[in-house]
Amino acid sequence: MNETPASDQEIEDAIREYHEARAEEGALAARAFASVTVEEGIAKVVYGAALSETETRDWLSERSIDNLAEFASVPLAQATPESTRMRMSTVRVETELADGTPLGSLENAGIRALNSLER
Repeated sequence: MNETPASDQEIEDAIREYHEARAEEGALAARAFASVTVEEGIAKVVYGAALSETETRDWLSERSIDNLAEFASVPLAQATPESTRMRMSTVRVETELADGTPLGSLENAGIRALNSLER
């Protein structure tokens, strides 16, 4: 297994690809995805104005998603070598609207806790 921490670009790509795939499946929160940047272990995921639509808020509520960082962190919370490498590089995932309104954040321990992962 490759124990080298993932690059910022690898983490950005994984989060972007996850949102693209989920958007194709109809996930409304993923359709509101605008951008992702990773710098010094902090992934910032930005969502567009579509997220404020009632339909999207209902979708989040139906899935008991209060902290959008839980949704954005899914590609990092898997029991795979790739996800493990990404967690080695990630301090926190932050989510916000394009206007800067926070939508939640998740520290590395919280990301691991999503799937009861040890590291």
